[in-house]
Amino acid sequence: MVDYRPLPDDRTEEFRSFVTYAFRPESGPHDPDEDDIPEPAQVGDPYGVFDGDDLLAVCRHYWFTAHVRGDTHPMAGLSAVATPPENRRRGLVRDMLLESLREYRENDVYLSALWPFKHPFYAQFGWETASDGVTHECPPDALSFARDAELPGTWDRLDADDWERLPAILASHGERYELTLDRTEEWWRKRVFRGWDTDPYVYCWQDATGADRAYVVYSVESGDGKTLAVHDAAWTDHDAYLAVLGFLADHDSQVDTVRLRGPVDSPFLDVVPDPGEVDTTLSAGPMARIVDVPTALTALNYPDVDADLTIAVTDELADWNDDTFHLTVRDGTSRVEPTTEGSDLTLDIGTLTQLAVGHRTAHDLARTTDIDTDDTTLDTLHTLYPETTTYLREGF
Repeated sequence: MVDYRPLPDDRTEEFRSFVTYAFRPESGPHDPDEDDIPEPAQVGDPYGVFDGDDLLAVCRHYWFTAHVRGDTHPMAGLSAVATPPENRRRGLVRDMLLESLREYRENDVYLSALWPFKHPFYAQFGWETASDGVTHECPPDALSFARDAELPGTWDRLDADDWERLPAILASHGERYELTLDRTEEWWRKRVFRGWDTDPYVYCWQDATGADRAYVVYSVESGDGKTLAVHDAAWTDHDAYLAVLGFLADHDSQVDTVRLRGPVDSPFLDVVPDPGEVDTTLSAGPMARIVDVPTALTALNYPDVDADLTIAVTDELADWNDDTFHLTVRDGTSRVEPTTEGSDLTLDIGTLTQLAVGHRTAHDLARTTDIDTDDTTLDTLHTLYPETTTYLREGF
């Protein structure tokens, strides 16, 4: 049994050494005297797996509030999972993930998310893709059309003390997307206005009435030409979106390429006059996982329907989920209890998570054989968990 516990402050440099080797080995051995990861950028709680006093593996936990199906829910973010090579192939990561789930469950957190280095690695432990994204790359001149809107307003460069101008814009843009997070002041200051190597530029667009309606967070990267890389952007409406594109276009004298990542329903290709100038990539994003099935399914909002389903859930990591549950929904209120009844369907914890957060519908999952059940049960699932659009934009 591993000894999993919070990392004490005097082991911080060791934690950074593990993470640097795992994610940035080309940087060479971590040197505390030349630390290029500024302390203020650190958010969350570091944990470690120990053998006595020897640190074997590490991770970091974040405590979020996420929007899912019309309500807010606690969600844990898992990051910085790192094991040095001398400790690998010993099952330490599996043990650490299990203990992390126990930690979340004990703190009444029933959803978890992470950004994987490889999706199959975390899929074996029950996490599944919960959000996709598109990345558009084009010359800044391709966005010059946005200047034609001639929208009255001004762009202001912000620093961290101006963070309060931004949450309302994010909330307006994010209200249509499941998994939008309520950012804390600490997150705005340390993770939006701060960068790992270089702090980004943060600009906010204010219209002629003085209302803040858009923001963009970006850096300029050197390589084969210069690229303006947008890390985060939000807008309140279509005009504000055009203001963002026009702002990016105004960098045509400085950069060769603009790179903008966004949700899968991004209107980018619909508004750009020549989509042929744009290289667009669809990619799988972060992964999510239900931590505790009864708690999570009970907490979700449901349509105003009556339904009874018996669901057999397989979970190879968290045995408290590896059970059969009776889900009852009456007038939008649910009740979930373990049962010994025969099941209407069987699915794994990752598939159930995708269904619950809205990344995939029951009919989508049936087409790829992730759900195999009769048509009546499938229609009931589709009604209980209707289609949504997910977009978890925060990197962690």
